[in-house]
Amino acid sequence: MGASPHFDDAGGPGVGRQVTSILFVCTANQCRSVLAEAIARRRFAGLPFVFASAGLIEGGRPMPPNGLHVAHENGFDLSGHLSKRADLRDLRGWDVVLTMTRSHVREVVAADAELWPRVFTLPQFTRWLDEHPPRKHVLLREWIEQEGAERHRTDMIGSSVDDDIADPVDGPPEEWRELIAELSADIDRIAGHLVPGQRNPSRFARV
Repeated sequence: MGASPHFDDAGGPGVGRQVTSILFVCTANQCRSVLAEAIARRRFAGLPFVFASAGLIEGGRPMPPNGLHVAHENGFDLSGHLSKRADLRDLRGWDVVLTMTRSHVREVVAADAELWPRVFTLPQFTRWLDEHPPRKHVLLREWIEQEGAERHRTDMIGSSVDDDIADPVDGPPEEWRELIAELSADIDRIAGHLVPGQRNPSRFARV
């Protein structure tokens, strides 16, 4: 299931119920969301998951040179990447939408309030799974629509150092390395919950 889902925009992957679909969203789809997608694809390779990424502004942008360099250090060739814009009116096909900041959550939910139970920042979702581990043999979408609906809407108000992942777009390589470490730690923790027996703690894991 490691291949890209076939869709023209970020409206949805068109996969069956037995495949979990996760969309990563950031501002421009140049840095954070595309790296999260790459890391998740590698972490979940061969498993019934599909991943994609998109931004909230017009697409067509490549990843900055420092990002390409650090991505290559970590085994990712993103030289052909061009950003794409999410269609916020058509995201219901995704089981989970994971953003990089609370402001991204607000924008997604403002466009379609019915998405609320399934939209989190990536760090929020990591903590949510720690606190609400999914039941075995329950489809993620069905579980999260029940459990996620009980979340407090205050979870998306303002900004938070715990929930917002910094954008390294104009930053030096070290900021990109920190981003990859942060994304890797969260995605490893998510995998530990969603794929029983597949735990593989990252050396970047948060403490």
